[in-house]
Amino acid sequence: MLINIHTHFNQNNKQEILQSDKIENENYFSFGIVNKTYPDDPAFPLFLDQVYAHKNCLAIGEIGIDKNSTINLNEQIQTFKKQIFDSEKHQLPVILHCVKGWNEILHVKKEINPNQPWVFHGFRKTNLLNSVIDSGTFISIGTAVIWDEKLQEYVKKIPLERLFLETDNDTNYKILDVYEKIASIKNISLQTLEDQLYFNTINTFKKWEIG
Repeated sequence: MLINIHTHFNQNNKQEILQSDKIENENYFSFGIVNKTYPDDPAFPLFLDQVYAHKNCLAIGEIGIDKNSTINLNEQIQTFKKQIFDSEKHQLPVILHCVKGWNEILHVKKEINPNQPWVFHGFRKTNLLNSVIDSGTFISIGTAVIWDEKLQEYVKKIPLERLFLETDNDTNYKILDVYEKIASIKNISLQTLEDQLYFNTINTFKKWEIG
């Protein structure tokens, strides 16, 4: 079973988590605010409660820090924190968006000391690998691993029990391509990889019901 934990394309596929900006009735989805200002509307937290309580909402995200954004850094941090508290309240894992903001994200993690799992989505920051692993954060690898030789070398160091795979917004490759590349790099069978990522999924995304 090939599980894609982050895609932007609606495939009506129960083996994928769709990054969505609305409540999805058919798909499993995640919902979060990143590169936007948190709405100053007292009704908005109630709306989020409705979204996060939906049976198909499996995670909060992508959320995080993006220093290439035009949004003020302090605003980003406050928006991030609010959603981390929502993650704890609703017992949903977090899918992280990080562009040059790992130090700020790590500071928030140490400050709040969350119980819910965090997943660093689209990981390519090889210089951060040891810090991310040491923080207890899961790592999700995307299609870049198919052609990025430096990332391929670092993937060898990622424990299987801390790994997820995704396609994000790439239309050139399928999730099978990512699985096959990772299995080759790790020198393991495709079935071994599938089994471990299935185990990671059901233990991280608690509302996911996979037949």
